[in-house]
Amino acid sequence: AGGRGVRSEDDLISVIQTMQQLQAAGSVMNVLPPALANIVPPEQNSDRRNNQGQSERNVDEEDEGVYEGPKTKMGKKKARRRRPDETDEQYRERLAEAARKYQEYLANRKAVRKPLREECARHYNEMVDGSESSTTKRGTGMLMAHLNYVGGACKPHDVASFKQHSHFGFKHQSESPRKLSKARARTGAIEFHEAVTSGKVKIVSATGHSFGSKSLHLSLKSTSNSAQVTVVLCSGTIFQHISWVHKQNLMVIADCVIELFPGEKLRIQVNAHCMNSSCSCSSGEQMYLTDLYMDDKNILPHQSKVWSFLNNKYAMVSEEE
Repeated sequence: AGGRGVRSEDDLISVIQTMQQLQAAGSVMNVLPPALANIVPPEQNSDRRNNQGQSERNVDEEDEGVYEGPKTKMGKKKARRRRPDETDEQYRERLAEAARKYQEYLANRKAVRKPLREECARHYNEMVDGSESSTTKRGTGMLMAHLNYVGGACKPHDVASFKQHSHFGFKHQSESPRKLSKARARTGAIEFHEAVTSGKVKIVSATGHSFGSKSLHLSLKSTSNSAQVTVVLCSGTIFQHISWVHKQNLMVIADCVIELFPGEKLRIQVNAHCMNSSCSCSSGEQMYLTDLYMDDKNILPHQSKVWSFLNNKYAMVSEEE
């Protein structure tokens, strides 16, 4: 449903019907844009079971435009897409209206990318001057543009109202600087973001390789010529892709202690969660350190909880569009 090569009305209708089926099956959250959901609601099986295994009818069927059809060989009633007393022509007109709206939706989605990224980059660079930098391998704007886009943002002329980091449960280093435990701080260890922004450690490269075990590959270099540096890459630290690759951004799962001798260059592989369940896995693309992090200890250890939490936040973006 990304829109590449999909132009004819028949093709668009086919895509819409597939989205109905996917959303009704629970395969994808919010796959139907809000503009379409009221015209062509998700197909549903009208024979459902309650907790006692008894059949119960969907009480919202008439409101949602889903109605009982003929029984299958298994005796279950199949839901059908058309409404009561709706002719073939009326049904086709309704789908054609959905196709037109979907074409408009796809055009807006394409048009919103550039201004959304520019606005997000401008906003976060103003929060911390120089934070959008290819030299230091830092950036936050692309992450926020992508998360809003995943959530359904599609208004090219209203990008200034994008959902900021707090909407997604993140904290910003300039507002809430990351602190190490007292025990770690007493050893002279430095938090990773602080080490990078202060220039004590340089990110030579950062790349994503799927998610989970050893998915975040970092090449680091100590800028000190005389002292050993101990750096703590804290759980919840977020790395973003740097362009519209539509792949999974990564969040560090657990604290990682890194020892760097004077002038040493070190390569490490870090365990990281995927932040976008609807996007494909990263496969060696370049990534930047963001100024954002998550510190909810109930969510961070579990990939499923990260997905569930963020998917709910994405859904709220499109609901308010």
